[in-house]
Amino acid sequence: YGAGTEVVFACGGGIYTSAVDAAKKVGAKVIGVDVDQAGVIKAYAEEDGMTVTSAMKGLAATVNSVLSAIKDGNWATYSGQIQNLGLVSGTDPSVNYVGLPSSTQWADGFTEADYNKLVADVFSGAITVSNDTAAEPEVTNATVDYQGNIK
Repeated sequence: YGAGTEVVFACGGGIYTSAVDAAKKVGAKVIGVDVDQAGVIKAYAEEDGMTVTSAMKGLAATVNSVLSAIKDGNWATYSGQIQNLGLVSGTDPSVNYVGLPSSTQWADGFTEADYNKLVADVFSGAITVSNDTAAEPEVTNATVDYQGNIK
């Protein structure tokens, strides 16, 4: 944060604490991961408004899908397999396997309606997301210090 970074995405569950400690010193923000971390970040930081959003796994959608498959006799659809789950709806973000929480701080001209349109565009293919880890992404309106693939 000391070099001007405004927001850090602390991707790794409990590692958010070090990002929160650093953010708190300079009045910066963090992005949570896995679930809506706004509550735990607020409790840890002892202040409100530090979490911009969280990149959430759709745990409810995943559990509902698997339990429905088991109930319907389709356990083989999931058993012993690795599944890549993502968007299954362009109109109802709550049923997707990834998303943003309702506690997201919609601001700076990016609204919940913009988010819903973004989801719809990704779902329809109007916007594509690359999983190519060999190429650095092209970015605009941001300074990125690309550290490569950390393993």
